[in-house]
Amino acid sequence: MRNFILFPLLGISLLFLSSAQGDEKNYTILGAGEISCRVVLKNPEDKGLRKFYQNWAEGWITATNYFGETIRLGMEKQTEKIAPLPKDIAPREDVIWYKILSYCSEEPKALLSDAVKELLNSQWRK
Repeated sequence: MRNFILFPLLGISLLFLSSAQGDEKNYTILGAGEISCRVVLKNPEDKGLRKFYQNWAEGWITATNYFGETIRLGMEKQTEKIAPLPKDIAPREDVIWYKILSYCSEEPKALLSDAVKELLNSQWRK
């Protein structure tokens, strides 16, 4: 059971790692992350959809926290600079949602995963 949880978390964190260092998309996005921002913006008040999108985002954030050291080491290897290890990224649920809505409003052609990536990047740099 533990491996059942660890492998998806590893995959999600590697997705963040590869996306944090460039625009090359050499990974597969699964689940709600493939949904376009246009779709996310269609029904922002639908609590069921909001929870669905937030749960997906929280999974990615959790994986980033869990594999933070691995991500940091990968960033150092790619950039040859010392990369900071962030504190646990733990935005409130409403912050996650409003960051997603804000990003999607500015980038309607983007994916939900792009919005979460931007949220993570902004939190990582704090």
